[in-house]
Amino acid sequence: MSQYHPILFFLQLGVLVSLGLAGYCAYRLRRHGRSLVVLSVGLLAVSIAIYNGAAAMKTASLALPGKLWWYKLEFLGSLALPSVAVTLALAYVGQERWLTRPVLAVLVGIPAVAVPLIIANPGSVMITEPTLVETGGFWALEHGHPPLFVMVAAWGEGATLLAALVVGGSGLFGNARRAPALILGAALGLPYGALMLKTLQVYPPGGEGINIVPAFASGMLVIVALAIARYRLFDLLPVGRSKAFGVMDDGYMLADATGTIVDANEAARTLLGEERLTARAVGEAISELRWPGATGGPVGTGDPVGAGNLVGAGDPVGADGQEEAADPVTATVEGRTLQMRSSAVRDGRKAVGRVFMLRDITPLREREQALQEENERLDRFASVLSHDLRNPLNVAQGRLQLAKEQLTKEVGSDPEGHITSVERALRRMNEIIEDMLLLTWSEQELSPGDLGPVDLEAAARTAWDHVDAPEATLEVESSTRLRGHEGRLQRLLENLFRNAIENGGKAVSVTVGALSDVQSLSGEQSPSKRASSSGGFFVEDDGPGIPVERREKVLEGGYSSREKGTGLGLSIVQGIAAAHGWSTLITEPVSESSTESQAGGARFEFRNDGTQGG
Repeated sequence: MSQYHPILFFLQLGVLVSLGLAGYCAYRLRRHGRSLVVLSVGLLAVSIAIYNGAAAMKTASLALPGKLWWYKLEFLGSLALPSVAVTLALAYVGQERWLTRPVLAVLVGIPAVAVPLIIANPGSVMITEPTLVETGGFWALEHGHPPLFVMVAAWGEGATLLAALVVGGSGLFGNARRAPALILGAALGLPYGALMLKTLQVYPPGGEGINIVPAFASGMLVIVALAIARYRLFDLLPVGRSKAFGVMDDGYMLADATGTIVDANEAARTLLGEERLTARAVGEAISELRWPGATGGPVGTGDPVGAGNLVGAGDPVGADGQEEAADPVTATVEGRTLQMRSSAVRDGRKAVGRVFMLRDITPLREREQALQEENERLDRFASVLSHDLRNPLNVAQGRLQLAKEQLTKEVGSDPEGHITSVERALRRMNEIIEDMLLLTWSEQELSPGDLGPVDLEAAARTAWDHVDAPEATLEVESSTRLRGHEGRLQRLLENLFRNAIENGGKAVSVTVGALSDVQSLSGEQSPSKRASSSGGFFVEDDGPGIPVERREKVLEGGYSSREKGTGLGLSIVQGIAAAHGWSTLITEPVSESSTESQAGGARFEFRNDGTQGG
């Protein structure tokens, strides 16, 4: 036998809404992976479904044993609800760290102990004197409330109120976006309000003794579902971020489709000098920075990309549907240089928000300024060498030549060899100035705009044409495309070629090629000139080689094994390589067919370290 009351409609509707939202949460977890917020909402829905279902069966039942049994089963859902609400609140405001083992023990332990006690009710410890009460033709359950029952009920009411206050307070005073936080806080507070009405014995009309709390809990779920749809809580929840965002040095902000900040970490507030960023427009918080690619006003103002969609002309999307990285923008904030990168937050192919990453690049800019000043000093030094020293040196050489010609006419020769010695000294000075200019030029850092694709073989052939060594031979064993400065690469090769000739003799044989992990240029080359992947090149000769103990010293400025050498030739090579971001290694030539060193010779290997993208 059963009875009907209008509240049954709301209880049954609550079951359907709860199961629907629980199913959606399960879908989200399966598609997008673990999320404590989604899991908490799903468990909340399951708890309310059990609560409403048992309450509906209790309301419809006429027999006291059946009504009492369904009433006890209500607590499977109602006592789980406060624990899940607290977990959801802490997850939403980004305070999962409070979910420690002791806290979880309380949240799980109280329902785990109270529910079996209520169902078994040993010694009437939880429920006393259950009875049916007729009110206007409707039979309701009434019973006594022992102290332990009152304590459990008070815990449930307190936990539910705490959850509502945590979320609402985060919207008013914390980092959560105000509107959705207040709505979610109010929703979590609905069951608490219903409990207060029940405590005051406020019942629905014609239903004295009817429990209205399950219906209010269903209303809470309806509000949560609407907030998920309206404010994209699952997509843009500040709490969905990794815990690393809270402790990293880079600033992090998350904006929704309207350009309003819904989450920001401590680093972002520190970098921007703002105590509060959430619930503000991005353009208001970062007025100096402009939206990458936007033609409108500052970030987040107006509608620079149309209809609230954050993916516009400034957000190129690849063929696979993934957004390509936008160019960073920079601005000076309180004497510091900040760099901002932004990209769309997507749910599949749909953009639902935008994430901003802020970095303080002041030290980098200061280093760039120092390098620029150093380059300017090098330029001034080169100017002194090129003009202030070279000009009087040229005058001295010209006057000496006139004096030599005059002396030859009068005496017939340079009997003491003084003029010849001065000529050698002046030539030596000229060589030193030339090499110092090259060294200064080679050590100047290269910017990305100075670099381009360079054909190793073409550069080697051009450099060889500048070397006066008709008896020497050059072989290009394999080639590759290098990202570098063509002029400096040719100078590097010229210096290596001259070094080989000066140390190996006029008939030396020089070989240039890509390293074994270097990509060949194209299929036009013969198989013997093909290599395997990109990374560097080598120059080797069949001369006397360089002893192991001298290989580091020869790259230092001023070291020379020849009396007439300036000792700057290989130092220039090292400077050019370093400016490209290449490492330099000196070893012996290695046979292609074995790992044994050939007799004599030196081998210079240059590998890309990635510092210049070369």
